[in-house]
Amino acid sequence: MIVLFFLGCHSESVPTYAKDIAPIINGRCINCHQDGGIGGFDFSDPETVRQLAPLIAHQVESGAMPPWPAVDVVSYDNDWSLTSQQIALVVAWANGGTPMGDLSSLAAPIPSVGGGLSRTDTTLSMSLPYGPTPGSGDDYRCFVLDWNAEESTNITGFNARPGNAAIVHHIAAFLVRPDGLLGESVFDQIQEWEEADTEPGYPCFGGPAGPGAEVQVPIEQLAQWVPGNQGIDFPEGTGITIDPGSKIILQLHYYAAPGISNTSDRTEIDLRLDDEVERPAAYSPYLNGLWPLGNMEIPSGEDSVSHIVSSDPRPFFSLLNDTIDLEHGFVIHDAMLHMHRLGRSGYLNLIKSNGDEYPILHVDSWDFDWQFSYRLNEPLIFEDGDSLSLECVFDNSGEDSIDVNWGEGTEDEMCVGNLYISTP
Repeated sequence: MIVLFFLGCHSESVPTYAKDIAPIINGRCINCHQDGGIGGFDFSDPETVRQLAPLIAHQVESGAMPPWPAVDVVSYDNDWSLTSQQIALVVAWANGGTPMGDLSSLAAPIPSVGGGLSRTDTTLSMSLPYGPTPGSGDDYRCFVLDWNAEESTNITGFNARPGNAAIVHHIAAFLVRPDGLLGESVFDQIQEWEEADTEPGYPCFGGPAGPGAEVQVPIEQLAQWVPGNQGIDFPEGTGITIDPGSKIILQLHYYAAPGISNTSDRTEIDLRLDDEVERPAAYSPYLNGLWPLGNMEIPSGEDSVSHIVSSDPRPFFSLLNDTIDLEHGFVIHDAMLHMHRLGRSGYLNLIKSNGDEYPILHVDSWDFDWQFSYRLNEPLIFEDGDSLSLECVFDNSGEDSIDVNWGEGTEDEMCVGNLYISTP
């Protein structure tokens, strides 16, 4: 109805690029769609936007762009999706002849999302540049960064700076502790993966495990980055402890599109650090502990296979990470889901002891290529008697489908709810 209103009025009521569209493009799209960016089109040129107006209108009307898979059942602080009014403006402009208006006086961009990293206390870099084969498409690769500090501290903010923005699709950072669940044997395994490959780093897909990994226990996440993200401070007063001898593993999803000849990349990460925090925090993976043992079957030919777990997650959290005391419950600040290519939808909820259910994150249309960490505007409190519930739904009905189970590979699957939690 909004679109019909615009089209039915006099021409002066049709949105113009300068007044109505430029604020949306410059506030939500240009971080990816710029010269040398991974978006492929340079939206800093108004004429390019005008020529692509029908495609842009279709993408925003369908919800494909800007990508934001979460269902609108929870309010998130970092929501960069467009409002219905903004979508209507784009569609009306595309259908109304794309009037440009006064290009010498563009309206200000709509507010950015995330706020950026407030300060940088240390920067870590890939030890050597790496370049996927030009035109090879998707390439998932892990790089190990040594943590050489002599004292324990807390990571309180994160940003990634790709060395080649044209090919870096997303980044996940994982923290491996020397005294973690798997001990230093993990470090030996990581070294084997690195030495087995002639190029810097090693191939990886679902997580930081390399080829032929026998152990599929989830490794603690540290942070995530997608194009357009300028970095973010962790929730006020919280931080993730990092000890001497730890390692940070960066998993980079490269997309080397045809036509891109320069694929060399040397990504850096910026960290904010604080010696002390009010509330220790961690990214804690929630799942059924039996799934990694081969108990998450997804039979071939099935178009809707659901795996569900509901429990008090604290014993599992403490097994993987004993750096925070969860005896008196915890606060849920951020959440993200993790599945592979067969994922169709996922639902993560907090169930209070009285039976009340609070959604944390619902994704009806899972897209492996757009995995976000969603920050709750109102953190949720987990108390004694509460439980978490996680459901992942998979579609394995493809023509060449095979029986699938838990694993790190491209033909395997996972179902994990990652929560950024702190002590109460």
